[in-house]
Parts: sequence; C-alpha cells; structure tokens
Amino acid sequence: MLQSSSPLCRLPAELFENIVLELISHDPTSSTSTIVPLLQTCQHINAILAFPKNSHLYSRIFRSRFDSAASARRLGARTHHSRHLAHQLAWYSSAIKCIRRANIYDQGVLDAFWASFALLSENDGKNRRHLEEAGLADFVDEFVRKRLYEDNISTNGWPNESPINCLALWLLWFTSTEERLKAETPARRNELIRLVLPFVIVPFRYPSAYTPHNHFIMPLTSNSDGHLRQSILPAHGAFPLYRSGTAHTTHFYDRVDLEIGIPLASTAAKLIFFSRRQVTPIGIPIHLPLTRQHAIQLGFGDQIGPTQEDVHELNQHRVVKHVPATAWDDDDAAVASPSSQLDDDWYRLTDCIYPMEKSSLKNTHYTYGSATGLWQGRILVPTDNAFATILQNVQMPEDFTEQQLFLNAAPLFMRLREYHCIDPQDPVPTGGANDGFNDGISNAWIPDGVKIHEDIQEGKLMFQHHGRVHRYEAYRPGFSNSHDEATCRGCQFRGTCDIIYREHDDQFLAERSPQEEPVVDDDAQFLEDASDRFDAVIDDVFRQKDDEAMDEDTDTTASDVDDEDDDEYWVERKCNGVLDIALVGETDFNHGQAWNHYKFYGRVREWDGLVALVRIPSHPHLAAQGLGNWIFSGYIVGGTQFRRHLAVPRRRRPWPPNTRILIRDDTPRRSPLIITHPHPYATLLLFTFSTLYRHVHQL
Repeated sequence: MLQSSSPLCRLPAELFENIVLELISHDPTSSTSTIVPLLQTCQHINAILAFPKNSHLYSRIFRSRFDSAASARRLGARTHHSRHLAHQLAWYSSAIKCIRRANIYDQGVLDAFWASFALLSENDGKNRRHLEEAGLADFVDEFVRKRLYEDNISTNGWPNESPINCLALWLLWFTSTEERLKAETPARRNELIRLVLPFVIVPFRYPSAYTPHNHFIMPLTSNSDGHLRQSILPAHGAFPLYRSGTAHTTHFYDRVDLEIGIPLASTAAKLIFFSRRQVTPIGIPIHLPLTRQHAIQLGFGDQIGPTQEDVHELNQHRVVKHVPATAWDDDDAAVASPSSQLDDDWYRLTDCIYPMEKSSLKNTHYTYGSATGLWQGRILVPTDNAFATILQNVQMPEDFTEQQLFLNAAPLFMRLREYHCIDPQDPVPTGGANDGFNDGISNAWIPDGVKIHEDIQEGKLMFQHHGRVHRYEAYRPGFSNSHDEATCRGCQFRGTCDIIYREHDDQFLAERSPQEEPVVDDDAQFLEDASDRFDAVIDDVFRQKDDEAMDEDTDTTASDVDDEDDDEYWVERKCNGVLDIALVGETDFNHGQAWNHYKFYGRVREWDGLVALVRIPSHPHLAAQGLGNWIFSGYIVGGTQFRRHLAVPRRRRPWPPNTRILIRDDTPRRSPLIITHPHPYATLLLFTFSTLYRHVHQL
C-alpha cells in the first residue's frame, strides 16, 4: 500500500467509497467522469478507488444509477456479484458516452445500440432516464433518417435487415413518446412512415417470426430430417425465411458469451408506423346514423354497417400506446416491475435462436391468459396488382408509398377465450401434411374436419377428430386447474409434482440423442423425463461452490445474505399439467352489427409462444358475400399488464395473405398490444396488415 503523510489518506476506504457515491447521487444522470478529479488527487486514493482494484465500489455505482431487478430475475442472483455489475457499468457507461458524442457515424454505434437495447429491455425507470439525458431519442431518429438505407445496393434498393438497423428501429420505438410525435411536422412524420414501410408489408424479405409459422412441432429435428425446405421467389430469394443462428454473442453480466437474438425489425417497424398513423384520427362520414338506436329509427336496424358512434369508438382507442417513463419503486414487492412485462420477449431473444434446438425449459415465452379478452384493430389491405408488382420485381420501386399500394382499411374486433389441455388428456394433433414442413397453419395448426364444441358455462372445449375427443378446460386467473398429481402422467413419471430446471439443462438435453432413446409422445412428458433423468445431479450442483465467486464481495446487506447455492441459476415450479393452449372466440354482437360477425379459433406454439388464429364468418350468407377465411399468427409482445404486441400475419382464401396487427388492451390501465408475422408459403399473391387493440375484462 502506498504511504502518504496527508491526514486525508488515513481515512478508511469505505469513506472514500461513500464520497464517490455522494458525488454520483448529486446528479444521477451525470457521467461517471465526475469522480475523475478524486482519482487524480494522489496515488493512494487512486489505488483505493481505481476501477480495476475496486469492483465493489463500481457495483454500488451500478446499483445507484441503473436498474438491476431484471438481470437477477432473468439470469440469476450471480449477476449481482460485484465484478459482473462493474463490467456492466463499464459497458453501459461507454455506450452512453458514445450517444452523447452525437455522431451517428461513430465506429462504436453498433455496440452502443446493443447496450441501449439491453438497458431499455431492463428498464424500470432509471435506465430510460439516463438514455434520454444522453440524447438517445434524437440520436436514433437521425440514424434512421440518414442510415437506414445505407449499403442497399446489394439488396436492390431494399433496406437491410442488419443488426444495426433492427436495433435502430427498436430504439426508435422505445424512445417514441406522444410529445415527440405531436412535435413532428407532417413532413417528417411521413418521412419515417415511408422509410419503415418495406419492413411493415414485405414479409418475404423481412420475417416476423423466429421460425416460420408453417411449423408447430418444434424443434424441427422432432418432425423432419433437419432439412429446411424452401421455395425460391425469383425476385427475392428463398422463402419461408429461417433466422437460424441470427444472434449476437456478448459478455453480459456473468455470461461471458451470451447469445442474444437479433430483434425482429418488422415488429418494431409496425409499432413506429401505426404510432405515427394514429396521430391523425379517422374521419367520420356525416351521412352515417348517429348511433345504433338512430339506425333502427331510420329503418336500418337489421343491416350491418357502422354508425358515427362506432367510428368514434375506433378513434377513442389508440392503436399504440407508448412505453411509460414512470419510475418503479423496487421496495414495493406487490407491484410487478415494468421490465417484467418484457420477460417473455427477452426469453424469446435468448432461447429461440436455433430452430433445430429446443428452447429453454426454465423460461416462459407465452404468459397464460395473454390472449383472453376483447381485441380491437384495423386491417390495411393492398390491392392484388400492387402487391403482385412488388412480388415480381427485384428492384424496390422508387415510389414505394402507401398511395402506390392502394391500401384499404377495415376495423377488426374479436373476443377470445383461452383453454388448456391438462394431463392426462391428449392435445388435438396438428394438421397439415405431416411431412415436417406443413403443420397446418392454414387451419391454425388444427386438423381439417375437426369439430369444435365449447361450453362456456362449464368452461370446457372439445375437439372431435377421427372418433376421439380431445378435452380442454378454461384458463381462469387466480384459480387452479384440474391437474391432479395422482393422474398426471408427468408427475407419476417423476414421482413428484415439483420440477427443477437448472441453468445448464439445455446442455444435458442437447446431448440427448433421439436415435438412442425412444421418442416421447408430448413435450410435457419429455420435460418430465429430462427432469427425472438429472435429479441425481441436481443435489450435487446445489452443493457446488463457485470458488471464484467466493473470493469476491457480492454486495449483500445485513438482511440479504449471500447464499452460494444461488451461484447455479435454477427455477423450481409446480407441475400444472398444461400440454397445449387453444383459443376460441367471436365478434361481440354490437361490433358485429357494425363490422360483420366472425368466429375465431386457434392455438399457441409452445417453442416460442407464437399464436395462430383462424377467422371465419359466423353465418353462411356472410361467407357468400366474399368475406372469406383469414389466418393470423404472431407474438404477444410486452407482457400481459401494460403493453402487449402480437405479430400476426393473416390469410384470406383463395389467397394466402400476410397480416400485420397491432392490438391495444383497454383496461383501466389502457395498455396496448401488437401483432405481426409473415405467411410461410412462396405462392403468395396478396399480403395484408392490420392494427388491433385489445380490451380485457375489468376484474
């Protein structure tokens, strides 16, 4: 230790750390460079406070400046060890410094975008405040306007779905606020709409799912020979689009080489598109009846068509709501953190990278009950000729605009209910050709000819197929289902209803050879088999001590004892017996009188939480009017509490179109949801997209 005659240098190291924290807390959004003068005071103080020598101090700075709840929740308590938080502080601070330089051509922009995306995915209030103070909103806005179409000669004028473009679009959405959109001039607003339009409506270039929705049985090695079959669109290449291995490897907290999937550009583009289109309300034709009662008085009571009141309802509910900037009180355990609403989305990015591999067993990709409720949206359909022109031409048209696509708009409403198949019941099989490629997306992964019977009062749903009845029961939040440990095949196989998923279960499962062991009939039993197989080593893992971690301070408090058992990240759950998720619903009567009556049915893909729905006219005479059948598929993005986004493509016979749907949740919270997804077949003639809102029952 360096010696010094100054009385200041004889102070305890803890006091110097507290002085640094006071400097930092004086202006929480200031740069960490505020402590540089203190580091330059003398060699003795520098030796105490320098970054390489005091990870404990810089982990405390991280906690004071950035949100930390999401990392522990998603990756385990080990992420909060001092050196891991210190590393993350250095990465985040470097990114903020790059953004402050305001040079969109800086060589560090891509890394800064990754750090900013991680910060906003973990945001509980602090992270966003730092990025806003650094000027991220203006920075990424300028980037999109000036660099989104950079290096597009090799793609015939189409914008690249490069990692930096994908991140830029997501950051543009994250930083969009009502105030910023209102401040945009119509010219600048329309410029952004024009720039993102290809990502919104060209699914054969920009995928909207981590694996195409023609697949239900995942991973693909479970139902195919591992060969990804694709057709060739002469003008645009292979289709459907597989994103296998589309990921970024980085040092993230304690993970030295964590793989994070490249976020889907098409989903962010739709959020950007619809958030700006909703600034201008829908015009209300004055010739329409004022209300439904007025329509009855005029003699139109039995006719389907909107009233002015119906159009007012469309304008009242915004297509997109922006991410709230409010801070979260981490001392209030009764309130879920805002970042927890993005957990499913984060797990999709880290788990659903390779379609030939199982996604993580310990993480969820769809939250039960997410689809339940009333959904409202808007469909935008280009003309056949306009879209066929795009499909057949290699070069992106110079006049690629909404006007040239002749987009037509129509509202969409549906009220959905969620049903679960509980072990020992068997899920309805998939449809399609049973060839490892076509799992029946044209009927929402349900076999053709299946009879569906729903008993709403009893909370029962039955699929009748080839003489068998497949039974499902309604999902009711806060109530247990019919799962019984005594009859559940999984619980009997394990000998317990407790399931423990370890951090490295995926490595064990990757070593499991389908050729060497019998094929398991369903995923739930497979999970149970895996859990049972490695029960013997779980206890050993819990007893293991991380020698390296034992040598470092983990920033514990008197009431927060450092338990080394947490070094191995693991998740313990009770088996609930859920083997499959089905959805059914219809258009409410009042909405049907305005916009036509429909029925809906579908299911959820377990691998990544992809939702598929079929919409059919409720009455035969409506089908005769050319309304046709439509297919939706996509993700719920943003969780179930504040903002859901569902990526959904749609199809109308005889064409298999692609739809984009944005959905808003109309609860007292008034939360939104978005949907997007591309159609899997190469014979596409028409693609459509839509925006949906979601309304959930007030409890």
